[in-house]
Amino acid sequence: MADWVSKLIKGDRYMIGAILFLMVVSLLAVYSSTTPLAYRTQDGNTTYYLLKHGAMLIGGGVILGLTSRIHPKYLAGLAEVMLAVSLVLVLLTMVIGTSINGSSRWLSFGGLRFQPSEIAKISLVLFVAKQLAMKKNPNDAFWPIVVATALICGVIMIENLSTCLLIVCAVGAMMVIGQVSWVKLGMTALVGGVCVALLIALAPMKVVKSNFGRALTWRGRIERYVGSPVFEPIDKAFGFERSAAAFDSKTGKGADNYQANMALAAVSTGGIGGRGPGNSYLKNFLPEAESDFIFSIILEEYGLWGCLLILSAYVTILARARIVASRSRYPFHIYTIVGIAILLSIQALMNMMVGVGLMPVTGQTLPMVSMGGTSNFTTGFAYGIMLSISSTTYANMKKDKQTGKNNR
Repeated sequence: MADWVSKLIKGDRYMIGAILFLMVVSLLAVYSSTTPLAYRTQDGNTTYYLLKHGAMLIGGGVILGLTSRIHPKYLAGLAEVMLAVSLVLVLLTMVIGTSINGSSRWLSFGGLRFQPSEIAKISLVLFVAKQLAMKKNPNDAFWPIVVATALICGVIMIENLSTCLLIVCAVGAMMVIGQVSWVKLGMTALVGGVCVALLIALAPMKVVKSNFGRALTWRGRIERYVGSPVFEPIDKAFGFERSAAAFDSKTGKGADNYQANMALAAVSTGGIGGRGPGNSYLKNFLPEAESDFIFSIILEEYGLWGCLLILSAYVTILARARIVASRSRYPFHIYTIVGIAILLSIQALMNMMVGVGLMPVTGQTLPMVSMGGTSNFTTGFAYGIMLSISSTTYANMKKDKQTGKNNR
């Protein structure tokens, strides 16, 4: 790794390399996927979104570099404060949140817009890691973790079920690793699953629609995914234009499985080698091509090889996190790096599965690749925490080697 990179960013070099690779891919993919949108909305300035995203990506990189230099013990001390602030922010979102595409997930201040749920999920991972590390008996941490998770996820779920499920999966995995009772985890998962299933099943009822308006959207997405073909053959000569004309990007209403059809059309035309950088055709018709469905555009332009490279980057980050965790001497470090790695890996997997039609549309971005301000900043912060822990772990190993101690 170049010396200037190691001076700016501390931590595991393989992890840094994978993250930088994703950032480069992000610039290429976002530029390609936003050119039609920029041409239509920015008076032909096709670099508008590239420059905007580049600035956000640099901001995320700066946060990553600064965070990689913060000792993990300071993060442990801020865990409860960060969680409390996150809870206040997600509650504020319910009251004064900005609604986009029928979902109120954003807070706006002075022209800046961000998603509190992105901050909340990292804060919760830090809180859970601290609870598991503090308690001699892991089962003693069960109720504090469940209460905190229920508070955060209960608010987020009203507008964003996929993020709620993402957080629950990460927290659950952390408690499994922490050896919390399987009986407690199983009963909690059963109760939570039944509640969500009932909410979706009863979505058409007036009392549910008035309090959980998004439940009907969740139900509709599941029904369209399960009850109708995910991919309907589209004739290139007129099918794209006809389907695009039936889709209203302002209201989100359109043909059934429109987004899934467009995404799979992009994937199917990519083949092994892809159309080539910037040569995507489906970006002209696929809504959210720069964020939720950026993986489909990458597959169309770079083909199977592009898919394998993206997967390799995320697998590398996850594998290196496991190696660092196995060498760390502090429980908080272990739970934190594993928790964040699992959280971001599941998020990446969800985005990719949606892009290739393996699960209903969720709205999850591809970490450090999709266009987005809050997402890039919080992902940079999360990866910075992982690098900080890896740097601290390697420094401790070096000291132990010098003093003849065994780190294990």
